[in-house]
Amino acid sequence: MSIANRKSPLLAAILSAVICGLGQVYNGRVLRGIILFALMGILWGIGGFFGAFTFGLGMVPFAIVAGALWIFGVVDAFLGSRRINRGA
Repeated sequence: MSIANRKSPLLAAILSAVICGLGQVYNGRVLRGIILFALMGILWGIGGFFGAFTFGLGMVPFAIVAGALWIFGVVDAFLGSRRINRGA
């Protein structure tokens, strides 16, 4: 693999930390990135809806799942870049 095709694991992780799914798009896994971004939006949308009627308490379970999804996205982007660089 040429140097030009290498992906930075750190940059992929940072991109995914800023916007969930952006690191996957950077790695060339566009559909996966779009799905992660959409899932995050859905979770926050539903959580915000329930939170509006329960003084914020209804948002807690959705925020926990969104946090886990965010961590998954960051780790997946990092490991995906490493996998690309190894040629796997």
